[in-house]
Amino acid sequence: MRIAVLALIFCLAGGQTALAGAWLREEGKGFASVSASTTQDRDFSGSLYLEYGLTPERTLGADISFGLDRTGQQNGSGVIFVRFPIGPTDQTHRFAGHVGLGGRYTNGVFSAAVEAGLSWGRGVQWRDNWGWAAVDASINLPQAPAENRIKLDGTFGMGFTPSVKAMIQMFNTLENGQVFSDIAPSLLIQPRGGPYTIQIGAEFQVAGGSDRTLKIGLWRDF
Repeated sequence: MRIAVLALIFCLAGGQTALAGAWLREEGKGFASVSASTTQDRDFSGSLYLEYGLTPERTLGADISFGLDRTGQQNGSGVIFVRFPIGPTDQTHRFAGHVGLGGRYTNGVFSAAVEAGLSWGRGVQWRDNWGWAAVDASINLPQAPAENRIKLDGTFGMGFTPSVKAMIQMFNTLENGQVFSDIAPSLLIQPRGGPYTIQIGAEFQVAGGSDRTLKIGLWRDF
């Protein structure tokens, strides 16, 4: 119980909860993040993520991403979702689910989509430092011609000072019979303990491609 409470305090204060779907937003509180990424071959992508606590047990969110590759091809996806707890919310291990509606976009073709997901998370302690671990799984089912997409993502983060945290993630996607896997280390800097967190990171593909990616993000609690 003590670990669960301290981990929750750390997550809410540390700005990491955009990536830990097992933790719900406090009622009336919100979170926003934007990011931009570019590869060594000048492919570009960006994202916008929003969460807002509707009630103690319901969090409303939006997850939007887009991309433009070196040949000019465009793609994107977006989903508006509701997250809800699964099981007790005061234990060390936290579980949550989400359901959402949205769409996928590829070169002028829009396909409506539905999505469902399951998340697990917990706080961790190493010496005097607090961190978090999370696993997020989802399935996105669009209309043709877009393909079904299954994702399994893992996150581990650790705070070293009140203003500096490190995070490593692994993103796994199964789509159109292909598996894509990326490892993504990041540094999170919260200047002067304020509401903003700066994310500086990279992504290294270990399956499905070879491009390295540089990522810059900005997080904001409100």
